[in-house]
Amino acid sequence: MVDPLKVPGLGARPVEVSPLQMRPPQPRAPEGGASFKAVLAEAVTEVQRLQNEADKTIKQLVAGEITDVAEAMLAVERADVAFQTMMTVRNKVVAAYEEIMRMQV
Repeated sequence: MVDPLKVPGLGARPVEVSPLQMRPPQPRAPEGGASFKAVLAEAVTEVQRLQNEADKTIKQLVAGEITDVAEAMLAVERADVAFQTMMTVRNKVVAAYEEIMRMQV
């Protein structure tokens, strides 16, 4: 029977992989101990920046300042994905809050 943790490498000898190396990386807290409020505020600011950039690009396209439609669509899609991600996080936070409020103390 073959040991699943011994993976043959490119050389002549087998390479051993520990179970800890096989685990996916764990998320880390932001450097500097930033609060949840600060992280959330930064995310909202970034979404707003992307939406402003998309608006500016669309206005430039309509005015004829840029002719690359793909550039405008890319800016709009970036803003849309960022907004959808923010709304998904918001919905998860609200659901967690509602779950906490339903708990018996």
